[in-house]
Amino acid sequence: MAYNRDNWARQSDAMNTGGVTVDAVIYGAPAVFSYRSAGDNSATIAGANYFADAVYDLSVDDIIMAQGSDTFQTLSVAAVDRDAGTITTSITSLTTVANDSITSAKMSALVQKYTSVTMSAAEFNGAYAAPHLLLAAGGANTLHVLDKVRLVMTYNSAAFAAGGVAHVQYDSTANGAGVIASTTLAAAAFQDTASTVWSMNAGVVDAPFSTTVNKGLYFSNITGAFTTGDSPIVAHLWYKTIPTV
Repeated sequence: MAYNRDNWARQSDAMNTGGVTVDAVIYGAPAVFSYRSAGDNSATIAGANYFADAVYDLSVDDIIMAQGSDTFQTLSVAAVDRDAGTITTSITSLTTVANDSITSAKMSALVQKYTSVTMSAAEFNGAYAAPHLLLAAGGANTLHVLDKVRLVMTYNSAAFAAGGVAHVQYDSTANGAGVIASTTLAAAAFQDTASTVWSMNAGVVDAPFSTTVNKGLYFSNITGAFTTGDSPIVAHLWYKTIPTV
């Protein structure tokens, strides 16, 4: 699909609206336009040069109220080059939010956040020597506070063996030697021969800044590596990221 001028309209009441630049000073209010497309989604409509055929209608800072096939958004004209016939818009607002589209980064530290990470059987078996990253570091002066973890194993054909007490820890220190962020599970818990969910809750140990602030969360275990197992495990984490200053 593409821009369709039949779905394009100027909504401004006064005809003298629209930015005019005189001696590097912009005069006049932004003009307001509306547009609708049943075939193009919002991302397509907001793309570079989508409104190139309307380049002589538009000026920098004009507003376009655009209804796409998925949602409604407001665009602002960022750049116009009439000689080249190009135009760039930027998204100023979306009036609806798609399901599951708000990321953890957009949420307050007071709100519980969620993520999930898949560990292959090889990564689980190797987590003693190479702890497996579950959640990347949050940035300077931030601390991940783990609320709970659910480890979901879809059983394949071979049970895990050996290993040692497992946990979620801060940073990637080998052999399960990082500061513990969760409660622990005995090695035997992971030796089930059926699809299983294991639960870990928040840890209660002290968290020195030097080993926990701006550190990721990793799965690891002590004593020795797990062996023989061939089942993938999905780690579901609920957590908060708090400031430390």
